[in-house]
Amino acid sequence: MLDVFFNPSGIAIIGASDKPGSLGRGLTINVLSSFRGKVYLVNVKGGTILGLPVYRSIKEVNDTVDLALIITPSHAVPEVLEESGSIGVRGAIIYSGGFREAGREDLEVEIEKIARKYSIRVLGPNCVGVIDNDTPLNATFTSLDRQGIPKPGVVSIISQSGALGSLILDLMSERFIGLRKFASVGNSLDVKIWEIIEYYTRDTKTSVIGVYFESIGEGRRLIESLERAQRIKPVIVLRGGVTEAGSRAALTHVAALAKSHRVVYGALKQARVVIANNMSDFISALEVLSKLKNRPARDDIIIVTNSGGMGVLLSDSLENRGLRVKVLSRELAERLRLKIPPYMSIGNPIDLSGAAPTDLYRQVVDEIIRGDGGGILIIVNQPQTIAMDTEKFIEYIAELRDEGVPFIVLMSGGSYAKNIALTLRSMNIPVASDPLEATSMVYALKTVTSKSRESLRDTQPPISEHRRIAVGIIENTRLHGRSFMLEHEAKELVKLYNLDTPRGGVAKSLDEALLVADRIGYPLVAKIISPNVTHKSDIGGVIIGLDSRDEVRIAYEQLEAKTRKLNIRLEGILLEEMFKPQVEVAIGAFRDNLLGPVVMVGLGGFYIELLGDVSFRLSPLTIDDAIEMVMETSLGKLVEGYRGLKLDINNLALNICKVSKLMYDNPEILELDINPLAIRGDEMKVLDVKVKISKI
Repeated sequence: MLDVFFNPSGIAIIGASDKPGSLGRGLTINVLSSFRGKVYLVNVKGGTILGLPVYRSIKEVNDTVDLALIITPSHAVPEVLEESGSIGVRGAIIYSGGFREAGREDLEVEIEKIARKYSIRVLGPNCVGVIDNDTPLNATFTSLDRQGIPKPGVVSIISQSGALGSLILDLMSERFIGLRKFASVGNSLDVKIWEIIEYYTRDTKTSVIGVYFESIGEGRRLIESLERAQRIKPVIVLRGGVTEAGSRAALTHVAALAKSHRVVYGALKQARVVIANNMSDFISALEVLSKLKNRPARDDIIIVTNSGGMGVLLSDSLENRGLRVKVLSRELAERLRLKIPPYMSIGNPIDLSGAAPTDLYRQVVDEIIRGDGGGILIIVNQPQTIAMDTEKFIEYIAELRDEGVPFIVLMSGGSYAKNIALTLRSMNIPVASDPLEATSMVYALKTVTSKSRESLRDTQPPISEHRRIAVGIIENTRLHGRSFMLEHEAKELVKLYNLDTPRGGVAKSLDEALLVADRIGYPLVAKIISPNVTHKSDIGGVIIGLDSRDEVRIAYEQLEAKTRKLNIRLEGILLEEMFKPQVEVAIGAFRDNLLGPVVMVGLGGFYIELLGDVSFRLSPLTIDDAIEMVMETSLGKLVEGYRGLKLDINNLALNICKVSKLMYDNPEILELDINPLAIRGDEMKVLDVKVKISKI
């Protein structure tokens, strides 16, 4: 159905203009100069534009028009769309602004009704249009005098922002990154980003997908479309509105509220896409993934450079991104020793010195390919020295490209170096201008290379057999008019999903408390059970270290007295075995209106609020997802051992997945907070858990 936007049979430009500087004129010129099919110009004033007749209404066109390009004032759009629908138009691109982003949601509602009435698919409003370099069609209003449009290629772009989309195209053109398709979605009244992602995924001529978005309004469907796409071809995502200031800007830009950056970041990591931190990251990833046809078999990194300083800066940049250069094998180092000047040390980076000509690069790279090849090769060339025979170097790089060697060239400098870089880029060779760009390229390659461990997450796993009992616990809470479970109820719920809790029992009298204590053994913890108290510690509702019946009696009386003093309804006292942890972990979950169930993990206790050291993913989780979550936080430092502590990451990941399953099975749960999950040796126990449920 989206083909109508990229490969229409007939186009009407409604709002066509010949007024210098107008967007209508820009759109008219671009369409007429690119599209080979029939184009009809429409403007209420009639007359001629660029020597072509102008219809006063699309209803005057006596021919088939399947795509309407509407660039009229916003108040005129509903009438124009109504007329378009009446003659059988199947698709409409609304370029005009002045809708939801300007407080006129009523106009969007009216447009949506008309579109549904005539089954018209609508792109926009408030967008810059589409490009298809195969059709060909340039249905944007951008000025070709002021920005470049990339030549035909394999990259397809989606941008929520029209202006930023135009910038992406300009930068792609400058770096010789070929374009397949481009779409700006603007306010996404009808056609959504996820639909275009799936359309690009099915397009066999699209090899790389680039996405810029600000709003996560499409929710889980957007994330799932990204995950499906990356299983087939590389996907690079750049997201705006991730800071508080950026989120405020997004409100006025495309009427988009940005969700929590960390939640969206976790969801994107789970989707296995390449995440760009900025525009340079984004363009660099597009360049390397579109130009490097033969992907590295491994993510090993070897650097060959004629500048020791640049090699150091590059190594630092890679390590700061969590990427490490390979330690060369002794055999390779010995072979290289015969090639490299004796005053240069053999390591990685492999420093050839500023006196290195192309022949030395050739000898060293040949040895690498023959020995430790198969990884990511970065060839650094600072061409400022007279020793560098530039023309010969360009020829050699072209040979490597033709041989299918996976490599990146890093070349920095002024006009001389930039001209060489442009030449190489025009030959479809990825070239970085500085260590940060090179690092972005390596990160993109590494993400794609290691993606063989594709997510096995099933979007609709079977509901657990524990669901039936869980519903009973949930309904019991509702029957008592509560939205929060009492702690012993919440622990019964988590135990259904094989999360371990301390041995314990509820006492509603002192005699019962003593019987429970004798059954469990000492030492013990005593906690108030009350529907009026969510955080028991805040009111002194927890007493620890009870070592005898006498201490249990005293604790019971103290807690009972406290509830009377604070006028708190007491449901009983929870007595549990005392479990002293070596490590405390927090596992939380909540149900997002757009993304569905979300799971969080971090260091437990009060540190979670103090440090905010947490990681997020969407439920359901795989074990790999859960392991990644742990390794993204300070808990990852305990995996290899720290001061005698060593975390069993597989067991912890399993417990995180159990929480994920609990949330996924039971849509009535709005929030779940396990803090802490206490860890001591191989044991992991839920010491405290809070569960909030929906009232209906």
